[in-house]
Amino acid sequence: MWLQWLIICLPVAMATKWYAGGLEFNHPSTWLDDHLPCAQDLVVFPEYYPALLPLPEEISIDGLVFPREGAILLAEESTISFGSPKNSECESEEKKAYLKAPKSSKWFDPTTWTDKAKKDISLPDLERIPCDDEQVIIKGHGPLAFDLENVQHLRMGQLILAGSSISKSYLEQLIARDLGQFLFHNAEDVQVEYYRGELCGCHKDFERLVEPVCHNVQEQCETPHCLSPVRPLGSCCLICGATLSTPINLCTEGGKKEIVTKINSLISQENLKDQIEFHVEFVGSQQFGNHLQAVLTDRHGYSERSMEFLQQQLDYWNRTGTTLKVSGRPYNPNVSFSSIVLILFCMALVGVVSMVILAHFMPENPYLNRIPQWIHDPRRWRWHHLGVRLRRNPLFSRFDNGGAGNIGGSSEGGASGVDRLGIMAYDPESGEVRERRAFDNPMFEQGAAIEVAAKESQDQKEILDAPRMETGDLDASSVVDEQELTEINLELCGPETDEETI
Repeated sequence: MWLQWLIICLPVAMATKWYAGGLEFNHPSTWLDDHLPCAQDLVVFPEYYPALLPLPEEISIDGLVFPREGAILLAEESTISFGSPKNSECESEEKKAYLKAPKSSKWFDPTTWTDKAKKDISLPDLERIPCDDEQVIIKGHGPLAFDLENVQHLRMGQLILAGSSISKSYLEQLIARDLGQFLFHNAEDVQVEYYRGELCGCHKDFERLVEPVCHNVQEQCETPHCLSPVRPLGSCCLICGATLSTPINLCTEGGKKEIVTKINSLISQENLKDQIEFHVEFVGSQQFGNHLQAVLTDRHGYSERSMEFLQQQLDYWNRTGTTLKVSGRPYNPNVSFSSIVLILFCMALVGVVSMVILAHFMPENPYLNRIPQWIHDPRRWRWHHLGVRLRRNPLFSRFDNGGAGNIGGSSEGGASGVDRLGIMAYDPESGEVRERRAFDNPMFEQGAAIEVAAKESQDQKEILDAPRMETGDLDASSVVDEQELTEINLELCGPETDEETI
């Protein structure tokens, strides 16, 4: 028994792909409403369960309701207990637990697998799926279903399913049986091949796998943040970094170790160990032959570090027949040409509006006076085709500068266009004259304008003090009526005339 586990563990440490999908039987996400089955619950399968469900080694439930189509896997040491004692901490009113419908995983999808020994981002997509000579381990604690779409040859080094090693002949028989139809979907005419250290690289011919693998990857590709991204051999997406490719006849570990040592020495010289990561592997192709490829990328976003120190050794790479491909300068792909034009237009519009506002409130500035007045003066705006002309509201004339020589008389060419009255009212009883007091706006410059206003006010006062001539009828309230009694003697003009005295 110990010898068997030793034989299994040795190749696991060398090259192994682990199945990354599938939830365990005791995981809440496997059940509807995240309700795990209790000891008194009845486990209910969906009516159609297209997957193989390995049951745990120990399970305590009240019963099982199997689907019409489906499969379960019981290990030899598994134990199922029915009618266990009640548990007050785990009870449900319905006394049932429903399994969710299973989901199948595509064999050629890199997200289906994980490699615990390789977690670098520079790993090509074709090396993220099981290689032709790698061991594949599929844990048996959740629903298992694999879609073999576009898979003509199921190639691997060894398959371990639910803790058991599956031979090539048994796997071929399993695919043909009804049980295998739930485990492997679309498995018609699929041939099984096992390889043990007979390849140069991950796959026998990587070009035949580019299309079926990239069909599941291209929708997930991120837009590269560089001007000239590169595509390594066996990769579905463009990346920002650098690639070194050398054609070889024989795949020897000595040649691979030589280029790894060279790259490590260059990284140590530049002290970039924490900023750059790289991956070196053989790539085999029946059409173009075998190549030794090195992929270098930046760890924390593209900053040209992965290409600068390689270009310094360009003469060395040319002598060894190595092809160097590097990305261009970094840039932000989310900023398009239309976005730049919109930003420039907004900046120009803000500048024009700011100049118009300054010209309106700073008319004395000699540079801003060059702006036509009709642009920053709304009163001069006209729409001839509509017959509309903006005029200033006289109600706001009090905000003009009243202390700048506009007291008494009309202001010619003034801003308001409204005559300014020097006298507001006259009281004939007291003889007082109330002069108009305009608002002295502090925004306008004072000085000589105040003296001119005072002089005009004095002249206006002298005019008011001059004698006035009355014309027309006087007002009844301003005239004092006087009456005099006069005696008139009427002389007798004839004998027949009586003397009358008034």
